[in-house]
Amino acid sequence: MNAFDNISEPILAAYPDLDPADLCFVPPPSLRLGDIALRMFESAQKMGMAPVKLAARIAGTVRFGPEVTLAEAAGPYLNFRLDRGFFGRKIVGEILAREDYGSSGTGQGRRALIEHTSINPNASPHVGRARNAMIGDSLARLLRFEGYDLSVHYYVNDMGRQIALLALSCEDPAKLTFDEILDLYVKANARAERDPEFAAKGYGLLAAMEEGDAKVRQQFHDITDLCLQGQLAVLARLGAAYDRFDRESKYIKDPRLDTVVEKLREKDAVFVDEDQRLVVDLAKLGHAQEEGRYFVLMRANGSSMYGYRDLAYTIDKMDQGAELNLLVLGEDHKLYAQQQALILGAAGCSYPETIHYAYILLKEGKMSTRQGNVVLLSDFLNEATARSVEKVAEQYPELEPSRQKEIAEQVAVAAIRFAILRVGPNKNVIFDWDSCLSFTGDTGPYVQYSCARINSILRKLGDVPSEIGESFPIETDAEWSVLMKLAAFSDTVQAAVDQRNCASVAQFALETARLFTTFYHDCPVIQAPTDAQRIARAQVCAAVRRTLHNALDLLGIAALERM
Repeated sequence: MNAFDNISEPILAAYPDLDPADLCFVPPPSLRLGDIALRMFESAQKMGMAPVKLAARIAGTVRFGPEVTLAEAAGPYLNFRLDRGFFGRKIVGEILAREDYGSSGTGQGRRALIEHTSINPNASPHVGRARNAMIGDSLARLLRFEGYDLSVHYYVNDMGRQIALLALSCEDPAKLTFDEILDLYVKANARAERDPEFAAKGYGLLAAMEEGDAKVRQQFHDITDLCLQGQLAVLARLGAAYDRFDRESKYIKDPRLDTVVEKLREKDAVFVDEDQRLVVDLAKLGHAQEEGRYFVLMRANGSSMYGYRDLAYTIDKMDQGAELNLLVLGEDHKLYAQQQALILGAAGCSYPETIHYAYILLKEGKMSTRQGNVVLLSDFLNEATARSVEKVAEQYPELEPSRQKEIAEQVAVAAIRFAILRVGPNKNVIFDWDSCLSFTGDTGPYVQYSCARINSILRKLGDVPSEIGESFPIETDAEWSVLMKLAAFSDTVQAAVDQRNCASVAQFALETARLFTTFYHDCPVIQAPTDAQRIARAQVCAAVRRTLHNALDLLGIAALERM
């Protein structure tokens, strides 16, 4: 149900060539112009008419019910004056009747797959990769909210030189912590740089892994599993979760790769170079620039490169029948993704839809960590929590320290995720600690605070009826403005899904919180002038709470009961 069916249905009846999707309702620039406006550009294009002419024709010919008190053309727009109580009742009624308010169910009966994060096992997640996890996790939340049967994948890089060096250096991974494993890798890598014999042993171990040596395979598995658990523990603090872990070693000598190479040979795009490596010349496949022209598949000793195994993994993902197949990658992987897509395209295979993201920059510079110039996600979260504790203690000194810390951790995640997700993936994020943690700025904690304020109001009121009464007085612009914003949530969610970009959901949550603040100051709830107004305003509060809760959940942020 659309809250404005009473407006659209008479128009569609009079103009049967139009569909509901052609009618774009928007808030007018000022409520002095009307309560809602119909933008005519989409409809006029469908009808082959000028927008101004179509607006005037609809205003003059379509007869609306008594709930529409005025329909007036204003250039390419049609402005409506409405019985606000009638439409407010419909908006709030729909929200309170649906826990999943905002979902249009466009993914029902459809399968989707998304791969994101997939960090090298020899590294702790850093802030840059955290953006990958947050974008991927929020896209996953959006798709599930829309009803998709979704599988979230993490590609475990359990092959490669770094794992071989760790295996040589570590007799019993079970006795080591994640941090100790990371320190051991740094030492092993440094030794390989100065000791060619040690480095050669690493490559020998990798070759044994490719040949199926069971003992070596178990070594690699044990080390990467310990690393994976350490990485997932850090990512879980952000709320990121995964359904399936695909191991790179599964794709060693995958028979589907023989077919890929054969197709490349048919196009004269593969050759053996002077170092006896098997190489693809992407210029033969349409790659127009010299950078990235050559893509190595196999080493001289017959062992496969990461990119070669990744081709098999991508084929495997694409063969799983998902109608929507997404891959989140940093902007530094754009060339690599182009190379993979060209090779697979030449072999008659498709490539996932790729969402690239830019870097996160700290306004005050990079934090100092034991890794030098790398800002680790665990340190970042610890710093955010520590700063949040100060804010929460200042705001709520009466709370127990344990409760202050609990809230602070949720506020820290809200600050980080909101600051990053409100920016489109293709733009850099400039992260400023003080502004992101503010309870009064354009921040995640500010939206959380709005939720807590609503909960406080509703607790004081007691039980609020879920059924909407016949009388639903909406008498102020502040009430109407917040209702108009709530009515737009489904469109906001759908746009976020279509654009693979959660920034619009973050902006919606922020604007809704602002409008609620105005409503809170202009429209007393507990002390409303009449019982009918008190109940209606309480139900508006409940509708805002549900909508904000759903919006924040899509962003991976907790809507706090108390702050």
